Amino acid sequence: MTSLPWTPFYAQSQGEQEPSIMSTYAMALTVLFTVFVFAFEHMLDERQAAAYKITKFPEQLEQTVRLIDAEKKNKKPESTTGDGDRKDSTATATATAADEKKDLDKDKPILPQLKDKFAKAQTYGTDKISFGMLCSLYNLLESVLFLMCGFLPYVWDYSVKLGDQYGGYNENDNEIKITLIFMLVTTVIGTITSLPFELYSTFRIEKKHGFNKQTPALFFTDKIKSLLLTCVIGGPFVSILLKIIKWGGESFYIYVWGFMFLFSTIMMTLVPVFIMPLFNKYEPLEDSELKTRIYALADRLKYPLTKLFMMDGSKRSSHSNAFMFGFGKNKRIVLYDTLMNQVDDDEILAILGHELGHWKLGHTLSSFAVTQAYFGASFYCFSLCYGAGSTDLYRAFGFDGVDRPIPTMLALLLFFQTIWAPIDKVLSFILTINSRRNEFAADRFSSDLGMSAKLQTGLCKISLENLGAMCPDPWYAIYHYSHPPLVERLSAMTNSEKKTN
Repeated sequence: MTSLPWTPFYAQSQGEQEPSIMSTYAMALTVLFTVFVFAFEHMLDERQAAAYKITKFPEQLEQTVRLIDAEKKNKKPESTTGDGDRKDSTATATATAADEKKDLDKDKPILPQLKDKFAKAQTYGTDKISFGMLCSLYNLLESVLFLMCGFLPYVWDYSVKLGDQYGGYNENDNEIKITLIFMLVTTVIGTITSLPFELYSTFRIEKKHGFNKQTPALFFTDKIKSLLLTCVIGGPFVSILLKIIKWGGESFYIYVWGFMFLFSTIMMTLVPVFIMPLFNKYEPLEDSELKTRIYALADRLKYPLTKLFMMDGSKRSSHSNAFMFGFGKNKRIVLYDTLMNQVDDDEILAILGHELGHWKLGHTLSSFAVTQAYFGASFYCFSLCYGAGSTDLYRAFGFDGVDRPIPTMLALLLFFQTIWAPIDKVLSFILTINSRRNEFAADRFSSDLGMSAKLQTGLCKISLENLGAMCPDPWYAIYHYSHPPLVERLSAMTNSEKKTN
């Protein structure tokens, strides 16, 4: 480790070939970059951990929420008939979630309730960030250890042996079959190594703070379903991808780009309709004033809503959410049953106004376009590093066997882990910034619909019930948060209202 080149403990050639410039520096630079990213993100984690130690309720949030409470108090009481009818119609599906959320009083001022939950939110955040730092350290050690030990070439050679022993396959004529064996082995290993962390997060941290509703049986049933889906969908996907790369010649990235576009479009349609129902129950929202008002809002915005569902999110967690999906004139909206117990009808409409704002402002389409551009750029760059004359990068990581082909899937994995990794970090940060900008824009859209007050109270209640961070570290939030912190969103809406008035 003190002199170059850094070579993996296991390599196909066992040191038979002379190192090139690329193979001399690639391993060292990859390890150093991995450690650098860990150190930087650990520094941010430490700042966030310090923020969770704060015991004083944040002053800016207090001032902002006090204004919201004052505005709410000054408004005339509104009829709650629609909310009551909606609750009656969904009582059976949400009784459990409601019983466990009795501490939320929708009619009381929000500020005292936020203050009451502040200490709990800080403790929850401390537990999560502490565990996250431990997971990050493990991931660093695993990544570096796997690189230095030659995990990838070892598992590939092991897969070649399995293929030859049980199927008569060889890596020259049956690369795709060997690749599928490799993917299966690495998936099993990854599942085993990540399982203790998932179990602790779900059944220790989430349960401790009242969020987890899963039983061990449901947890492992979900895990088995996920693995089966990975095989059923991932196997054909990898096979087609490798065939296209082999068939496409020097311009294979164009055909791969087209395939990724087609696959993304199909999955965006199939996942909500066929795959997600394997894990949760989706029931049409029963006739109620809320349903009528949601369809009216969709009509107002010319959103082609065809179906409206309620999902039993409380089956696994008391966290709440709402989302939309569908193409063309076949749009659908899904509400978590937990959300319907945490906020009232007007607040649900304001939240949907925000989500519909993403669609109306083109955020959904632009995000899809950016994703496709990302695929195109990454595979184009990969094409520059893949071919008969581009083996030095892969030799550095142990794929240096004499007269042995470079496995296409391994070349792709190493490309994304090395050359593309710094680019990916920069692009991810830019996209995170853009995501926060879009969230502010969607908030303004909902506010322009006359729903600003209800969106503010709805966001406060969701944050309260989900024990969201009330005073996040600004550096940590800028780097990690795809949504602006609560206080920034509330302040932006209240300032916008002042300018309008």
